[in-house]
Amino acid sequence: MFLAIRKIIHICLLFVGTTLYSQNDRVNNNSLEIGVLAAGDEALYYGGYGKYTIPLSQNKHHFTLSFALSAYFDFKGESEPDAYLKNDIDMRILPTVNIGYSINFNKIQLNFEVPVGLSFAYTKGTLVNERIGFERDYSNKETFFNYGLSFSPKYKINNSNSIGLYSLVPLINDKAQSGYQIGIGWTKAFGN
Repeated sequence: MFLAIRKIIHICLLFVGTTLYSQNDRVNNNSLEIGVLAAGDEALYYGGYGKYTIPLSQNKHHFTLSFALSAYFDFKGESEPDAYLKNDIDMRILPTVNIGYSINFNKIQLNFEVPVGLSFAYTKGTLVNERIGFERDYSNKETFFNYGLSFSPKYKINNSNSIGLYSLVPLINDKAQSGYQIGIGWTKAFGN
């Protein structure tokens, strides 16, 4: 599966390199978006995201290909009826490839995307059970396949800068609760 995704990415990058960069008067430019986000299903996580977007045509409304990385953390100890984690960190890292469609108006841009990637879950801390006087180090790492739907409205400040919202709704439930994401970000478009 990873080889198939890798081949698709190479084909898309070759297509982008031969069609978009051969044009002198580009309307749509590559862009880099960074921002902060809150995420989670059962607990509230805080983190950030970054996304590099490549337009696949020079039409006003166009398809896009982007590569994104989200990372968010929870520093609050988790608990069960008989035990809890203290001094823990609960982290999620989600690298994705996003295929999307961008609808552009004068100052407003609406982006709809389908992110497909992985969710890396990492938890580390001290497991404590006060009832029986038990305390030991705890660590857990898991990897899950992840996909969903993303919606990102943006307001264009000028031709190369935008500010907007970012949202992701996962369409798969994994054991690590890699959940909903909502954030705010800044986008910088790169000109010719």
